Amino acid sequence: MKNKIFKKVLKKLKKQIKNTSKKNKRLIICFVGIPCSGKTYLAKKIEKKYKGIRINNDNIRKIIDAKITKRKEEGEVILKQFLLKLLKNYPFNNKLVILDSGIERKYKDIHKISKSKKWKMFIIRIITSKKLIIKRIKAKDRKRFENHPEDIQRWFCEYEDFNKKILSDFLFKKDSDLKDLFSKLDYILTK
Repeated sequence: MKNKIFKKVLKKLKKQIKNTSKKNKRLIICFVGIPCSGKTYLAKKIEKKYKGIRINNDNIRKIIDAKITKRKEEGEVILKQFLLKLLKNYPFNNKLVILDSGIERKYKDIHKISKSKKWKMFIIRIITSKKLIIKRIKAKDRKRFENHPEDIQRWFCEYEDFNKKILSDFLFKKDSDLKDLFSKLDYILTK
C-alpha cells in the first residue's frame, strides 16, 4: 500500500476513532462471525465498557470508496492492506484494540502482527442462526443478497472452516452472555 493512500485514509479514520489516549493493556479483540451476525453491536458494547479503540471495517471501506476507488475488488484489497499496516504501525496510546470485522480471512496476518507487537489475542465467535442472518442481510442490502447469493454460502463456509481450525476464547450467542464476556475481559485486562 502506498504511504500516501495510507496517510489519507488514516487522517479521516482518526477523526472517527474514540479513546485514543486512554491507557489499556495490550489486547486485540477479534470476531468470528458472518456479516450481519452482530459483530458491530458487540464491538460497540465492548468499546463503551472498556474504552478501547474500535476499528470498524465498514467505516474504513466508506473512506476508501469515497476517496480512493469505486471498484469494489480494489477497495477490499486496499482495506485489508490498510488494516494490516495500521496494526503494524499502530499510532495510539490505547493498546486495547477491538477489530470490528470478521477475522476469518485475516487471521494469519493479524496473529503474526499481534505476536510481534506482544498483543494478546482474544477471539469471540458469534453464533447466530442462518435464518436470522439471511433476514438481516436482506434488510441491510437486499440488492447484494439478490445479485450475489453465493456470497452468503461462502461466508458460512469460511466461518465453519475457521472454527474447525482455530479455537475461540468466547462463544457469544445472546445478550445474556454479555455478563460472562465482561467477566472474562475484566480478568484479562486487570491481571
